[in-house]
Amino acid sequence: MRIGFQVVILAVVATMAFVLVFPTARLYSAQQVEKARLEAALEAAKAEAEDLEAQLARWQDPAFIKAQARQRLSYIMPGETSYRVADPENAPTLPAGPPSPSVAPEQTLNQQDDAKPPWYSLMWDSTVVAGKP
Repeated sequence: MRIGFQVVILAVVATMAFVLVFPTARLYSAQQVEKARLEAALEAAKAEAEDLEAQLARWQDPAFIKAQARQRLSYIMPGETSYRVADPENAPTLPAGPPSPSVAPEQTLNQQDDAKPPWYSLMWDSTVVAGKP
């Protein structure tokens, strides 16, 4: 009888220990998962910050600034000639025959250039339209 009583007491003590320790262990486990997730996010943020600092350092170089102005804004240096090359897939088709006498070749080229105006022209036009009552 004494052994059965000791087993019951041991079972009660083990159950009480489990009830007291389980929530704490579960919370600890959840916090470890959260900590790992936050550390990964921190590493990603550090990598992004390094990339942004490298990009900022590139903008300190005058040659990079000139290259970006040429590429993004289509700027040219004094004395240079700018050419616009149409993509064959997006270029408008010209008539197969020679141009009619009433249309000069320069007008045909200008019509092609006017097919898609540069972005700054579109932006200015939208500003003008927005300013009208």
